[in-house]
Amino acid sequence: MSTSLRRFLFLSLAGALGVGTQAGDLSRSFELRYVTADEKANGETDFKGKTSIFTTEQRLEFLHQYEKFAGKFFGDQNWDTRIVSDDDVRQTLRQLKPQPLPGVRRRLSLTNWKYLGSRPGQREEEIRSLAAWRALPGVKIERGELVLSGVEPGFEKTFAPQSWRFHLQWRVLSPAAGQQVTFDLDGVAKVGIDGKGHYFFRSGADEQRAGTCAAGQWHELKVEVDLETGRYNFLADGALLADFVPLVANHPVGKLTVRGPAGVRLDDLWGVGYTKAYDPDGDDHTRDVPFIIRTFLDEHFQARPDSADWASPAYDDRDWQPVPAWPYAHGGERQAGETLYLRTRIRVDQFERAELSGECLDPSGEIWINGRPVEVRHGRHPFALDVTPYLTPGVANLVAVRVDPFQVTRTMRHTPADLHTGWFAGRMHLDLTARRWIKDVFVTTESLAAGSAEMKVRALIRNDQVVFPEEREPKGENAFRGRVSVSFHPWFPNASPAAAAATFPIVVELGRDLAWEGNVTVDHPALWSPDSPQLYKVVVRLEDEKGAPIDDSVVTTGIRTVSQSGGTFRVNGQPAMMNGALIFGFRPPLERMAQWLRCPPEESLVREFLTLKRMNGNTVRMSHHDGPTGGVNDPRYAEIGDQLGVMFQWATPAWVRTDSPYLLDFEGLPLYLRQVRNHPSIVMWQPANHPKFAGGFEEGMTWFKKVHATIAAEDLSRLIAPTANIGRLGARNDDGTLDRNGQPVPPLSAWTAPMIVRGDMDNATGYGAEWTELRKHPFPSKWEGEQGWREKGYKTDYLASKERAYFDFESEESASQPNWTLHRGKPQYQVRSYEIDMDRTSIGRRLTVEEWRPSQAWQAMSGYEAYRKKRWLDYDGMVWCTLDGGGNTATYEKPLTDYYGFAKIAYYAVKMAFQPVLAGSKNVDVAYGPADKIPVAVLNLGPAGTVDVTVTVRNVQGAEVARKVFPSVNLPAGRTCTDLPALQFQLPGDGFHVFEYLVATSRPPSPPHP
Repeated sequence: MSTSLRRFLFLSLAGALGVGTQAGDLSRSFELRYVTADEKANGETDFKGKTSIFTTEQRLEFLHQYEKFAGKFFGDQNWDTRIVSDDDVRQTLRQLKPQPLPGVRRRLSLTNWKYLGSRPGQREEEIRSLAAWRALPGVKIERGELVLSGVEPGFEKTFAPQSWRFHLQWRVLSPAAGQQVTFDLDGVAKVGIDGKGHYFFRSGADEQRAGTCAAGQWHELKVEVDLETGRYNFLADGALLADFVPLVANHPVGKLTVRGPAGVRLDDLWGVGYTKAYDPDGDDHTRDVPFIIRTFLDEHFQARPDSADWASPAYDDRDWQPVPAWPYAHGGERQAGETLYLRTRIRVDQFERAELSGECLDPSGEIWINGRPVEVRHGRHPFALDVTPYLTPGVANLVAVRVDPFQVTRTMRHTPADLHTGWFAGRMHLDLTARRWIKDVFVTTESLAAGSAEMKVRALIRNDQVVFPEEREPKGENAFRGRVSVSFHPWFPNASPAAAAATFPIVVELGRDLAWEGNVTVDHPALWSPDSPQLYKVVVRLEDEKGAPIDDSVVTTGIRTVSQSGGTFRVNGQPAMMNGALIFGFRPPLERMAQWLRCPPEESLVREFLTLKRMNGNTVRMSHHDGPTGGVNDPRYAEIGDQLGVMFQWATPAWVRTDSPYLLDFEGLPLYLRQVRNHPSIVMWQPANHPKFAGGFEEGMTWFKKVHATIAAEDLSRLIAPTANIGRLGARNDDGTLDRNGQPVPPLSAWTAPMIVRGDMDNATGYGAEWTELRKHPFPSKWEGEQGWREKGYKTDYLASKERAYFDFESEESASQPNWTLHRGKPQYQVRSYEIDMDRTSIGRRLTVEEWRPSQAWQAMSGYEAYRKKRWLDYDGMVWCTLDGGGNTATYEKPLTDYYGFAKIAYYAVKMAFQPVLAGSKNVDVAYGPADKIPVAVLNLGPAGTVDVTVTVRNVQGAEVARKVFPSVNLPAGRTCTDLPALQFQLPGDGFHVFEYLVATSRPPSPPHP
């Protein structure tokens, strides 16, 4: 990493932390410690554990002081900062480049889709509902909208009574000046628009105005009601007008009454109710399903079109809706059971051959062209179909797609209460090619030398062109003799002419797929890395012997290598770390969580990746939870990650989270790999999380070998971690010579195969662990759990390996409650997740919802101490579980941000731990006694340098009480830990003190005054 870039990263951090910086400052961090004259504090003391000196209430005071100081240090005292704004997302989306198109073959992207969702009998239900509305005296229906009319304009609409929490929303065309419209929710909440163009709401006995409403325009109003607390929110066009105000009355709600002048128009009445679930043991939380989600009102005042003959060119689709974004996912309980129908038309000129390629039909479906069935797809595999006989040149051809609805039948931990995971068609394009064409291209970096890169280009080339079609008996040679031309063009962030090119002769016999490969040298390459994501466009052209183009294929990729030489994870030969977080895929808003799980809007992906990058992270672990199997293979992740500098531990839809490892889709795995393997952001294949191995290590190795062989046949340019939880295998030592019990065993080649890495889920402070576990890590006090999450002896062997890297794949360090004020009026408000009792063993008692601040302080403090220790233990990477709080239907407490992207204290603490240069104490001692000396270490990730390290001690009021400067400290290059002389301060009295560590570029001494 360059000095300028490192400085940029630090300044970004400093700005978020709210701390002052000077030119040359590289990092700033802090540790809270209790300083005492009590000799019991001598030695390494636990926060809670065998050597602790604190009572439970003293631990809570420790956390109170931590939260108080952290708020000032990080510049977020209310803990209500959303890390990435909507403007940040929009600006980033504008800067992303679309994938380049080929120049010889004609590629037509299938866009401008219309869609219809429909299930059997649904249209008839809507026709009956319309008849009921038309029978009401105070309304009429015009152009698919409800219009107040008659002598007494208005209506009452009853629905299933809501008795806990719910929201109701609708669109209204605001009335003219002097006219008022009111919306009364069964006397519990009352809102509306008055005659002066103001919104109003009733709170208790009072009526209040809030904001102005432009007359004659459509507005979306929403009321969020919480009968448990007796309060509600009122929003207009997304703006919060009434913030958790008292209800007018408090009883179950089963009716909406609307009154206003004739002519007021309404549309899209939508109500979603939530029914609280309870723990089987009678506690006030649940492990998996905190509440049930159910739509109780969904009125659009028009019946959807009949789906019969949906694939016919003669079918009238004028009333179908345009897809809001492509790809589009249908789903969620609101659309349960609805088949998704898609139609688009595309005009083609004369062509020899046409191929329709698609990312997937998820979970299954059909493809029709011009009223003829082309393919029935069973499963989520990518596809490329020869559709030559189905297309007609010179006219608009109809492409129609049906996607089957989906419902999770085998649920899994952390997944949404809504089981109707979204179903969708991935992006599709039509390629018009010659009958000699390039089927596949794969580009890898073979080696990097001084000033050049040796690139390996592989292509699969097909020849179906008959040279002598007039011969009744072929006597001539129908083989194709031509050449392959390859060129590398700098493409991102800036495009420029070709940097390298080469041409190779080839011969392809008729009816053959030729697996061709060739090497191209790129001089002075611009390398891809997370800190400098530079990309090339690689053009592979098929030409005849004279150089005339026949076909081409274009991919974008990065020149970069991934390795573990010396047992250290490396990018482009340089020591690196994979630091970041898991993504579960549970995104807001809650009513879209299941719909968007497998196919989110692009804005959601950009938001997640920016949140990660602003945390000094660089890695996303793909951990999309649905059932026990099934990840995602969405190429958009990699396309965006390529350009933003994100590294992926990639899962694919073949992924198995838990249950039998043989549920892994071995047929689909190689197809998924080929779909995305040109993307440099993917640095590791990880097709399983923590499956259960019934037969121990030997049975596990049968599966392990099969996974490795499947991946190695497709790609050996990336690391391979068949499972993230190596402990469940009952694993051997690193070189495979000793079993779990330390007994000699014969070697197994797959266990030490090239690119195989080690990794586990090292939760040193997680799941309610006492501080003793962190103090002793990686030597736990005991083996714990059937998953082997704390396994004695193995961690040090893996960490010391000179052959393989070792990663912490899932750091569920501890739980913390969100800032509950940011969730008021939402169904998850103050609903605790299964982590609720972890505080008992980590802190001393269960924390209440009013104690969310110390809850967050515990997570931040313990997470920072654990990550700092793992860095000096030389881990190759650490990923937190998870980035955001969408798990357990938006109640998951372990993540670094809440469900809506607001940072918890731990987000900043992990950001602090991920600084490339980091100074701090080299133990996890939380209380300093009179004889204690503080070991100090500087952790470096990057080039060598000379730095000054300043340790400043402050009291909790912020006043400086002591300081020590270590001048001109030489930091070796790479991933290094430099020990400094131990410190011992004589501090007054017993109390809390903050130890700040500042690392700055060494400055020459000031010249003496004359």
